[in-house]
Amino acid sequence: MSPRPMSSRASQRVKSPGALAVLVGLAGLLLAACAPAGSPMPSRGTLDPPAPRLQPAPQAQRAPLSPDPNMPLSGGLTPYGQTGYGSIGGRGDMVRVGLLVPLSGPAAPVGQGILNAAQMAAFDVADERFVLQPYDTRGTPAGAAAAARAALGQGARVLLGPVFSGGTRAAAPVAASAGVNLVAFTTDPAVAGGNVFVMGFLVREQVARMVQFAMGEGRTRFGALAPDETYGRVATQALRQQVAARGVALVDSRVYAADAADVRGPAQALRGAEAILIPDTGDGLRAAVNALAYVDIDADRVRYMGTMLWDDPRLWRESALAGGVFPAPPRNTVQGFAAKYQDAFGTAPPDLASLGYDAVALAAVLARVPGGPRFDRAMLTDAAGFSGVAGIFRFRPDGTVERGLSVMEIQADGNVLEVAPAPIGFTGGSAGF
Repeated sequence: MSPRPMSSRASQRVKSPGALAVLVGLAGLLLAACAPAGSPMPSRGTLDPPAPRLQPAPQAQRAPLSPDPNMPLSGGLTPYGQTGYGSIGGRGDMVRVGLLVPLSGPAAPVGQGILNAAQMAAFDVADERFVLQPYDTRGTPAGAAAAARAALGQGARVLLGPVFSGGTRAAAPVAASAGVNLVAFTTDPAVAGGNVFVMGFLVREQVARMVQFAMGEGRTRFGALAPDETYGRVATQALRQQVAARGVALVDSRVYAADAADVRGPAQALRGAEAILIPDTGDGLRAAVNALAYVDIDADRVRYMGTMLWDDPRLWRESALAGGVFPAPPRNTVQGFAAKYQDAFGTAPPDLASLGYDAVALAAVLARVPGGPRFDRAMLTDAAGFSGVAGIFRFRPDGTVERGLSVMEIQADGNVLEVAPAPIGFTGGSAGF
């Protein structure tokens, strides 16, 4: 399987200096060990993305790995022979990074969006030795395994992707047999561990941010009203874990059928809650909030809490949701990324594109570690973390990701307002580029 060549039109757009000038605050990740627009979450009922978003360590000798203005940027979007996008200088000792995404099949738009953003990051952050090699997974486990074998056969030092949990499970042992780590875009934490690091926006991280915010308002009695599907059950379980860990009360948690028009029965059980998690979207979310209002549990007194499923302007016009809050990546960096993507490719970035940018920026920084490229576990799991267009993040030893998210509040006029900013660093330091 050969890496997919870029069309001449895309190449011309991306290589335009005006289109992709290095972004201040976006154009690189700070490796702490050495120194979308739109919802990225899946539709309810699944933990995978849809098919159709630091701090320096204290040692003085550890210098930030922000892009060096004196270091030539990668031509990362210029074809390097037939093996990928990378060096324009022809230097030896190339650092090859495999990108495993669906470029054909039903999920091709998602994969192409990730690839576009990945190319942006290579242009913005990488040096001339960096080679980004994309491979088509076809959106299937077998395709992901074949893509991993092809990438490793062509010298990839780390694998970015696949997008789906099934493909991640199939590619992981292929990478492990070569001693290579894999950073996947899936939101399923069950595939993390060993040589697999999960970069997607995890439901439990979103719920944790909501509980933290509500407790900051003095709320100590929580509830959940969720669809009786995988996504709703995972979110509810995350709420139970957060409540138990933080020593606050769970009034009750109730589920409703995904197609239920009347949710008043389950809603009744949540009387007395001061904050209610509703991990749903569309008609299900409307039915839930209307049922809560009908039984006198309204947003004037009770804080409705969502997940990143709520990051949808079509929902913000629902009057019953006014005052509700949901987690999101930092608006300023995500919107800046979206504007640059639009300028480069003539369209808004699709879901997960920001993760493609951050993953390649991470790999580009690790490729420039003094002493040689480092994609090992110790570097990936440094406790200080990294900063990207989707905010700060760090990988835990179990391979799952921890993120810094902002809190957005839905306003009565159908807009949203940031009521709690995303943190700029994890405990023990500050983030930066």
